[in-house]
Amino acid sequence: MFRHALTVTGVVASTVTTLLACTASVPAGASPSATSGVQLQTWLYPGSTGDSTCTAKSEYADNRVKNGALNPEYWSVGGDGSVTLETTANGTCNTYSAANVADLKAHSTYQYPTLSGMTTADVHALVGSSAKRTAAVSKVTSLVSDAGLSGVDVDLEDYWSWSTADFTNYKTFLGQLATALHAKGKRLQVDAPAMTEDAAFYDYAAVAATGVDDLVIMAYDEEFDTASGARCLPISPYDWLKKVTKYAQSKVPDPNRLIIGVPSYGYSAPDPCDLNSVTGNIQFSDMKKSPGFSSNPATIESRRDASSGEIRWTSGGVLYDYVDSVAMDRKLAVLKGLGVTKVSVWSLGGGNPWFSN
Repeated sequence: MFRHALTVTGVVASTVTTLLACTASVPAGASPSATSGVQLQTWLYPGSTGDSTCTAKSEYADNRVKNGALNPEYWSVGGDGSVTLETTANGTCNTYSAANVADLKAHSTYQYPTLSGMTTADVHALVGSSAKRTAAVSKVTSLVSDAGLSGVDVDLEDYWSWSTADFTNYKTFLGQLATALHAKGKRLQVDAPAMTEDAAFYDYAAVAATGVDDLVIMAYDEEFDTASGARCLPISPYDWLKKVTKYAQSKVPDPNRLIIGVPSYGYSAPDPCDLNSVTGNIQFSDMKKSPGFSSNPATIESRRDASSGEIRWTSGGVLYDYVDSVAMDRKLAVLKGLGVTKVSVWSLGGGNPWFSN
């Protein structure tokens, strides 16, 4: 359900998408927005009533992606490979209902609900069965078409544990879904792991060749690549972000088909790092409750990490790390410097920071 990451050497497999065109004119004398010239989108995910993720709706109500895209998680993959529509009737927020669809459309130009499968077993059960693939394609395409949504965002993860057969069947599923969506005038986005070199379990170019319209690289959770005994790495260091982006561009050279995901969340971990004890995807509303948290500007700047722009400190043997608006702006500047024009943000909810201006 959530974006999360585990890694192999040189690769982060993580959990982020169409588009915010920042075309509004800048008033005379005003500073341009950090997002000028970039198309943005953002993800939101389900939660129970009262969960901090449920503030996502009030956050996008400010029209931060009025000309862009909202990607709510609407479908989950079960252990038997079946795809279930997540609805507000189950008491969850950010899930499917006619009212939620209408609200998304009122505050964005594009909507790409997510199909989410987070374990290899779930992915294997779905893509390894012709009947399950067909059923999923029919269910997803029908809802998107009937509800007048823009397309689908596929987020099937646990990539590093996939077999060759799993990846082959995954590509078959994507091809079938792309064909069905295109027949209805809809589009397909696919969330992909952050990689800096070729790996046996995933191939950007091969995925793009299935008919996928947008490949979304989830360029975050580099902390899971931390060497044993070291302090946990930042979520998305600048140099690593550059390597991930350049590698993706080498495999998918068309900038119109490549979206880079950036983080807006935090994590905590023992110091030195214990990868099995990392608490990830901490929303800002919860990070503010962490020991040693400070909102004092001078303290924040003293804690700003030069390699990532992120705010990092330790308290009681625990490292805390979060991405603020300044860090987001600086990561975006790195991407713009590489010619990236499409960016997605994980995630809305819990008051997570957004770009400045």
